[in-house]
Amino acid sequence: MDIDSVNQNLFFSAAQGAQRKVAESQRKEKNAATRKIFASALQKSHEEHELMAAGLPKELAGMEAEEAVIFLKDAADLAADKLKKSQLPENYTEYRSKVSQFLRYIEKNNFAVKERKRYIPGPKQQRRASMQKQIVVINQKLDDIARWLLAAHKDTLQMLAKIEEINGLLVDLMAT
Repeated sequence: MDIDSVNQNLFFSAAQGAQRKVAESQRKEKNAATRKIFASALQKSHEEHELMAAGLPKELAGMEAEEAVIFLKDAADLAADKLKKSQLPENYTEYRSKVSQFLRYIEKNNFAVKERKRYIPGPKQQRRASMQKQIVVINQKLDDIARWLLAAHKDTLQMLAKIEEINGLLVDLMAT
């Protein structure tokens, strides 16, 4: 074996070692990226579950607080527009649900107290009590709307109940 072949063997051996190190490094980077993606997906899934358990939409997962408040307010506005166009009980239920989600998020994150520009004198408990009073007033207004809807649509609801009774009787007649 001559010197050139020894040098050539050493060169190829070193090159193969470098290639193995590069491949190992790439594999480690790929595994780390995969773990990061999996951890992110797991975290988002956990966050969605927590939101849904709290009665909030899963779309809030990953949103900043201000972005989530805007999302919830827009959803309430859309439901309000739908209720204004058609005062049906299901539209009221949807509107109340969206307003409740908005209030739940505000209360859960104590957002109104943190972001309030005007100063309310007194300890933090008084400021929180002020926010809770506003929520009570909003809930009272929602109850007023519900009473009005029921009173205004009492005849329609009675007619719908009769229609459902007739439909039930028709199904019974077909079954015999």
